[in-house]
This record gives sequence, C-alpha cells and structure tokens, in this order.
Amino acid sequence: MEIRPGSVKQARLESGLSLGQVARNDISRTAIYFVETGKAKPSIETLRLIAERTNKPLDFFLGQAEAISADPTSALAEIERLIATGDPAAAVEAGERMVAAATDARTVAHARVHLSLAHIRLGHHVRARGHASAARAFFEQANDVLMAAEAMGNEAGAAGLMQDPGAVGLAEEALALCRSLTPVPSMTEARLLFILGAAYGGRHEWTKAIQVLEESVAIGNSIQDLRQLSMVYGNLSLNYQELGQFAQAARYAHRALAIHETLRDKRMLAISENNLALLLFMQGDLANAFRHGERSLALFDDLGQETEKAHTLMTLAELELARSNHEEAERYAIGARDVAERMGETVNVAEARAWIGRIADAQGDAGVADTEFEAAFRLFELVNSSERKSRNRAIYAEILERRGDLAGANRQLKLALAALGTTASPVVDARTATA
Repeated sequence: MEIRPGSVKQARLESGLSLGQVARNDISRTAIYFVETGKAKPSIETLRLIAERTNKPLDFFLGQAEAISADPTSALAEIERLIATGDPAAAVEAGERMVAAATDARTVAHARVHLSLAHIRLGHHVRARGHASAARAFFEQANDVLMAAEAMGNEAGAAGLMQDPGAVGLAEEALALCRSLTPVPSMTEARLLFILGAAYGGRHEWTKAIQVLEESVAIGNSIQDLRQLSMVYGNLSLNYQELGQFAQAARYAHRALAIHETLRDKRMLAISENNLALLLFMQGDLANAFRHGERSLALFDDLGQETEKAHTLMTLAELELARSNHEEAERYAIGARDVAERMGETVNVAEARAWIGRIADAQGDAGVADTEFEAAFRLFELVNSSERKSRNRAIYAEILERRGDLAGANRQLKLALAALGTTASPVVDARTATA
C-alpha cells in the first residue's frame, strides 16, 4: 500500500533501531530496506508490525486518504472519542478530514453522524443539521434502520435548537424507528427520548417533556451514560422549574452539576451553573444565585467560547437589577447583546435589548427604554418568536402603566395578546442543551 515517502526510515531512526531490530524474525532486512528506499510497498500487515516496533501510530506512515482507507473503524472511533471526552472542535476537524478523504459512502455517512453531534456541541446548529440530514438520506436508502434513527435524532436535536417546530415530529419518527428494532438498542432509545423531551420543552409542553425525560433517565441509569444523564437531569430541572416545582428542579440541577464536575465538562458545567443561578433567584436566594452565575461566566471565559454565553450575561444583568445595581446590570446586558450579535443569535440580541430597556427604565431614562424595547420587538418579529415578543410587550406595558401612559400600556397588552394568537415557532429555552 502507499505510504508517506521516508516515513519508515524516519520512524526507525527516531526509535534508535537497526534494520535487523525492526525486521526481527518475521520480516527480512532486505524487505525493510526496500520499503525505506521506496523500491517496495509494504502490505498492511507488514506496516502494522513496523508501526508497533517503532512505537508509531499507523497514520504516521500514511497519507490522509490511505490512513482512513486502511482503518476507517479506528478513524471513526477516534472522532467518537473526541466528542465523548469533550473536544468537539477536534472532532469536527477530524470528521471533516474524513469526509474529504474517504471514498466509501457508508464511511462518509458515519462520519457525518459524528460531525452533526460535534457541531451541535459547538452550537453550529445549521451545519449540524446539514450533516445529519445527508447521513439520514444515505442510511434510509441503505435500509440501515438504526443509523437512520441516530442521524434523524441529531437532525431533530439541531432543529430544536434552531427553533424549528418540526423538531418534535423528527424526534418522534426517530424514536419509532429505533423501537421497531428487535432488541431495542437501549443507548439509542435513551438518547432519542432525551431529544424528544427537549423538543417538548421547547414547545412549553412541560408535563410531556418530564414524562419522556423520566423514561430516558430510567433507561440511562441502566446503561450509565453519564454525560447523557447529566443533560437529561438539566432539562428535567428546567421543566420542573417551569411548573413551579422548585424542590424537584433543585434536586435535578444538583445532580446535573455533580456529573458535569465529575466529567470535567466545562461547557455543560457553565450551562448548569447558570440554570441553578436562575432557580435560586426564583427561590429568593440572591446571594447564592450570584455565586453560581459568576461561576458560570468564569467557566465560559475559561473556555474562550461565546456560544450560549449571552444567557449567563443576561442572568447576571437580571440579578444586578434585582439589587438596584444599575450600572453593573447595564454592563452585563450590553455584553450579552454584543456577544449575541457576534454569534448571530438574533433571539438573544432581542432579549438583551429588552433587558437594556428595563434597566434604562429603572434609571429613569424613558427615551432609551422605549428605543430598546422597540428594537427588541422588531427582532422578535424578524425571527417569528411570538411568545418572547408577547412576554416582553407585557413587561413594557407595566413600565408604561407606571409612567401613567395608560393608553400606551393598553395598546401593548393588546399587541401581546395578538402575538400569542398567531402561529409561530415555539420558543426553545435558551438554557437547555440537546444531544
């Protein structure tokens, strides 16, 4: 097979071995010499022996395409390992190389499944959905039901994060495919239940979400996939929180945190710390809410990652506003707006501008408050986020009422009700994490 010129000699010299020490009793010294000088090509078996004796990985000797062709299973396993150990950026790099170099369509489709999950972890939802959709098309045509379900699950996860109302349908279809197999693959079933639960939560169907997520926990506990369990716990916490069941919400939030700390998953730990900060704030524990919110921000800063960071900055803005520290609240809200703009997170830009408006009102600056709320409403309209627009119009109505502008307040309330009566994309809670 083709190898990188000079690689065998380089490996031998770096290992301090002679031709005879590499050859031993099962390869001739002449064969090693011919391979080193390019006069002969080694078989894959010979190359594996050389790699073992010189303590080099197989891909040290191979070009990119040859390495993948020689051992695609190991290449896919390495991408999966990178995702599992919390390095999705490296997984994307390895996956893209594999898609570019592999010649086998099935190998490419498997790589796309891993790529879609890695992109979800990085917050690249559009790219994730594209890879998942392409993989699903291949596996459906190949009649590979399990892999079609896996790919469709990733597609549903990305769709949910893109606020696509079709996410629930995709997740339900993926779960049905998975359950059509005998025996039902437990790990896939648990993961798809989690994705479906997140999609239900995105549609504010809290009870359905909890039912599905609890089912995922029951399966997940038996297979001990800690990372998946941690995300299920986080989503359960949020859904119980929405139902006002704060004791249950806190129990699951602490479980999620404990697993993230064990796994040293800084991204999910940052998200969970923010979730807990909001929960503690709702329970009136402002001091501990600050502690967890600040820890979340420190983790995002340590990661150097801005995707989802706006949520934590808005939490801190809300906490500072609650203790009338208007300058700090404004700083955090403006920071959230700027981060969201850089990340292209239009909904978060709108939310941040609404917070800037609320802070300006608390400072007595009616002009800035009006400008920021109107800008927020235009952005919510742009992304068809009617629930968020309705909620913020109701908040703005309260502000106008306090000013004595009863006509303006009444108009905003009517617009809030009208927004809820329109058909729109469901809101995905920004604090949840899918896949």
